[in-house]
Amino acid sequence: MESRGSSIRSAAQGTSSALRGWYARIPTRWRLAGGSAALTFVILCGFALIVGVLTARQIRIEFEDAVRETASYIASRVEVGYDPQTGAPDCGTLPDIASAEGAKARVYRIVSPSQFEPVCLFGGRNPGTPRFRLVNGSDQHGYRVELRQVAISPQYTGILVYARPLSATKATVAKVRFFLVLGIVGGSGLALAAGLLVARRAMAPIAELTSTAREIARTRDPSRHVPQPEADDEVAELARTLDEMLAALDAARAETEAALARQREFVADASHELRTPLTSVLANLELLEESLTGEPREAAASALRSSRRMRRLVADLLLLARADAGRVVPHRPTDLGAVLLDVAAELEPLAAG
Repeated sequence: MESRGSSIRSAAQGTSSALRGWYARIPTRWRLAGGSAALTFVILCGFALIVGVLTARQIRIEFEDAVRETASYIASRVEVGYDPQTGAPDCGTLPDIASAEGAKARVYRIVSPSQFEPVCLFGGRNPGTPRFRLVNGSDQHGYRVELRQVAISPQYTGILVYARPLSATKATVAKVRFFLVLGIVGGSGLALAAGLLVARRAMAPIAELTSTAREIARTRDPSRHVPQPEADDEVAELARTLDEMLAALDAARAETEAALARQREFVADASHELRTPLTSVLANLELLEESLTGEPREAAASALRSSRRMRRLVADLLLLARADAGRVVPHRPTDLGAVLLDVAAELEPLAAG
């Protein structure tokens, strides 16, 4: 169980790291625009949900009111009786509203509390009215049904059944929902486009700063200045900070170059000043070598060789100092054999032991 829990945590951490890595690779302008579009989408969804519910309810209420008013109007206009000669029902005339918008209407004669006899079908033709349950204000077979009491003859009482299809209401609600969804999609798309435009304009000074920084890195010239945005915002603060940093780097480079120049001058001066005492030491050692014999002579010769090597080192330092100063030093051939002989002669006393 512990291993399974560890595996689940590791998988969750890996997924979270992958999502963060994927999000970090998205350009900033797309993140800003996407966030704006997502927020707009959520707001529009909430607004559309509220508007859709309220609109559908209002359409339903208005439809039910219209059905009730129509049923009452038909009940007040209907004239139903019986032909005294044939005994057939006489439905009289009924306004065209009885069968408008696919509505169905029928009159039942109340024979007993549990028995009803159909008398008339209104609308001038058999509308194929389904058999409705006599329940007032109910939805049956896709119709809204309203019942009204009417007089058929002096001795009979009837019930008017008026039913109007709910399809028109459903179609209206569907259109409202379609336009709301279209508004959500269109609004989110416009928010994304506007976010991209605003983000692009907002990121333009940063892109200019990036280009300038890249050019400074290529030329290694901190004396250049970064462009200053017109607006006094966070980007302008960043530009001022970068400009101050470049000024500090330029000053530090100038100080470093001045210190190096002083160091080169010091090395050149020291090398030049050391040549005179070294020349004197060499001359004295040469005279001393000529006047001595035996081991003292060899010691003097070794000191003479070391002094000559020191003179070459001082000459090399002077050469390097002049090269750092930008002076062109002429090249000349060097006898490597003589250099090796000098080194061997200097190491001979050490190697003898």
